[in-house]
Amino acid sequence: MVKRRPSRKVFFAFPTVLIALLFLLAACGSSSTHSTSSPASSSSHPTSNATATATATAAAFQKYVSFIGHPTVTMLAGTTFQAAGQLKNIDTFQHDITLQVVLKDASGKVIATATQFLDNVKAGTTVSYAINGTTAQPTWLNAEVTVIKVSENIGGSGDD
Repeated sequence: MVKRRPSRKVFFAFPTVLIALLFLLAACGSSSTHSTSSPASSSSHPTSNATATATATAAAFQKYVSFIGHPTVTMLAGTTFQAAGQLKNIDTFQHDITLQVVLKDASGKVIATATQFLDNVKAGTTVSYAINGTTAQPTWLNAEVTVIKVSENIGGSGDD
């Protein structure tokens, strides 16, 4: 009985395919997150599935919007606060962008949220935002501004 040896092409093709699959799996496993917080906070600790979902949503919008610097959060009068900063539409299309600011106390509890809608942000432009809100607690430890919605807006016609 004569044993047949596998050809060199088959012998080298199998490890090559295996290595290529490992690279694909490694690429699928990488992730990117984006979070903007006030300079007063040195770290952020996710405490729930809602935080993980918000981080994933922010990462998804990262290809459309880039924050410039850190937001400045100040108390205006009484219980009214304002988060101000700048962002840039880094996409090639005009978008409507919805922002949200979340204020948290020292224990990580959300004490206030507010949103702002930025209409018709042209491709490649940098715009300023000022999100006003109210809080019953005038002191906070952490303030995060995130993008919660980006809709394509071609020719000013909304969700196209």
